[in-house]
Amino acid sequence: MTSETPEVETTVEDTFASYTTSLQSGLDNGLQYVKLFDKLVKTTDFDELLSASEKLADFSLDTEFLSFPHQFSGEDVQTLFFSRVLELGGVSGQFQIKDTSRIQKLLGSFKEIDDEPFTFVSSPKAGAGYFFTATNDNQPLMYLNLKTKELLFNGRSLIDFFVVALEGKETAKVKGALTTLKKFGKILKEKAGFTVDFNVLDSFNGEFFEFAGGNVSEEIMDELFVKSAENDYILMADESGNATLDLDATTKLVISDQGTDEHHRYGAYIQDHGQTENWIFLLLDYEFLQKWYLRNEKQLEILSNQVVFG
Repeated sequence: MTSETPEVETTVEDTFASYTTSLQSGLDNGLQYVKLFDKLVKTTDFDELLSASEKLADFSLDTEFLSFPHQFSGEDVQTLFFSRVLELGGVSGQFQIKDTSRIQKLLGSFKEIDDEPFTFVSSPKAGAGYFFTATNDNQPLMYLNLKTKELLFNGRSLIDFFVVALEGKETAKVKGALTTLKKFGKILKEKAGFTVDFNVLDSFNGEFFEFAGGNVSEEIMDELFVKSAENDYILMADESGNATLDLDATTKLVISDQGTDEHHRYGAYIQDHGQTENWIFLLLDYEFLQKWYLRNEKQLEILSNQVVFG
């Protein structure tokens, strides 16, 4: 003789109770989203800003019984985070989020080049990270990961966009936008403990910008010598065998091999009294260096993180 478990009858009251419970759960979820979003746009604390942004990027707002037609995506959250970091770091007004009257993908622009819109897009292969791109170009200019607290700049894309694509724009304005990007990284590093690879934006004296080609041929160096001379600069060899180029009274470019006879590691570093110059600024300021670099970019490209940007 077998005993069967009697079926539990579901009453109308049970159905309504389940419905109201699920609906309340959806409302509570929405309220939690509102609280996090409020912190994102209003907090003055870096830790709160980072925590709220990280949670919002992965937040599932819709539930089975309740959906919200207008939502900000994880990509939008990164754009808001970028703007707020600059604001809290004292760099207000240099990056403006465009009209949000219609809830669509958020776009922003730099004050100096306000006709160029920028946004964040989710990285297809780098986990929780996002790429910062110009919407007219789509190259990954930098990579931001709030979970791992990483910010990596992509030297090749920065040069391809700010030097090549924006050719003809006023150099001071282009450098202004790049300075804002650099300040964003500096703020995250100093205020939030991020690991930051500034790449071609690094202005630290002695920072070695390693060339992708490893070795640099005599033909490439001869070309630099000729172009320098044509522009009234003299490329010289120092006592260590490095090639040095005095660009002005306080700025020197040094091309050096940091490897061995069997394994060359050519690259460049910049010495300037104010530690304000960097590789991409030199390309913008000195046309002969820019042409030399772009003509030989395959060998002279400054290495970026290949796992993220490869």
